[in-house]
Amino acid sequence: MTKHYLIIGHAAFYEEEWRHMKFDDEQPTKRLKKEFIKQCRKDGGWDKDKEIYVDFILESDSLIHVNYG
Repeated sequence: MTKHYLIIGHAAFYEEEWRHMKFDDEQPTKRLKKEFIKQCRKDGGWDKDKEIYVDFILESDSLIHVNYG
């Protein structure tokens, strides 16, 4: 069964970031954190010295919608 994850985190002195990730099965927290950090570095251009923190990991069997405002 497909698992959807919404991962929210931040780097020091930066706004929070979030990523939606979809996998074919349940993933361990360690892998989710690693993938989130990898994507933030790639998308945000953050170097390897910038510490990135994971604040929340939400899991669902269906797509997670994010509403702003």
